[in-house]
Amino acid sequence: MNFKSDNVVGVCPEIMQAVMDANHGDQSSYGADEYSLKLKKVFSDVFEKDVDVYLTSTGTASNSLALSSLVSPHQAIYCHQDAHINTDECGAPEFYTGGAKLISIDGENGKMNLPALKKSIQVGLSLRPHTSQPGCVSLTQSTEWGTVYSLEELRRFHELAQEYHLQMHMDGARFANSLVSLNCTPAELTWKSGIDILSFGATKNGAMAGEAVVIFNHKYANDFDYLQKRAGQLMSKTRFFASQFLAYFKNDLWLKNAAHANKMAQALAALFKQHGFPIQCPVEANEIFVELPSFLADKLLKQGHFFYEWGCPGSNVYRFVTSCFTTLQEIESFGCDLGELNPDKK
Repeated sequence: MNFKSDNVVGVCPEIMQAVMDANHGDQSSYGADEYSLKLKKVFSDVFEKDVDVYLTSTGTASNSLALSSLVSPHQAIYCHQDAHINTDECGAPEFYTGGAKLISIDGENGKMNLPALKKSIQVGLSLRPHTSQPGCVSLTQSTEWGTVYSLEELRRFHELAQEYHLQMHMDGARFANSLVSLNCTPAELTWKSGIDILSFGATKNGAMAGEAVVIFNHKYANDFDYLQKRAGQLMSKTRFFASQFLAYFKNDLWLKNAAHANKMAQALAALFKQHGFPIQCPVEANEIFVELPSFLADKLLKQGHFFYEWGCPGSNVYRFVTSCFTTLQEIESFGCDLGELNPDKK
């Protein structure tokens, strides 16, 4: 079983069928096709607000373009130290913003520590012009540690952002997983909580290549089409990207997929607890971080179960990710191997 990521699985049949259905006849290019023209209204209906939507091929592109529309080159973007934009995007946010500085903030379980964030902002302001001017707060939902910012936590971050006139960005690579975890509306989790722009990911939740920038504050959309084109993210055959999202939202497929992935994560976490292996942080979406003896992890890998070592080498913390394709039978099979390979089993 491959628990490395929710990127390793295939495409949902409904979404694959939608792409195939779009593969007939001629359609206008660069977003003028019938599928893309429907998409803005669909997104607006989902978020209960008139939004601007721009499709991209990767989450890195979505994050980088979103941030480039929110900050100037001399400004700072505050994010958690383990945020994807800080650790896994090869400097793309700095590149596309023209040099805006990422400032990492620590915090438990993947969440930024609010007092630490405030202190960093104050230090930046006190050292003008020697340090980057505070510009934006970027929150990851769900976080890189599989936890979820509550609506109350988002409210407090928004209050701080308002106090210092900062914009708010949300990296929603696993947005659907956090949404079903909180059992709230997309509007409540975004613009009603002060989010200006959302990087909306669907690839990890059953799409083929489904990423979008959703802009709630229209002033940030004024020149976004230029930013998208300059970054090479204005796809010519946009119907094949738009059709994925139309299928993604139809009959709440996106929510069903995320709910299933989250449910499987809970089942896997329960299995680890049953065998006495400590879970490192709350399992609130579809990622589990567990401490395993290195010899046991090696045995599981040799048995054909795949997952990532997380954090510093030798920390014995491993990440397991479930998806919309994970089955209870697969988890039970993994549990049998875990029990057989563990010499300390009861």
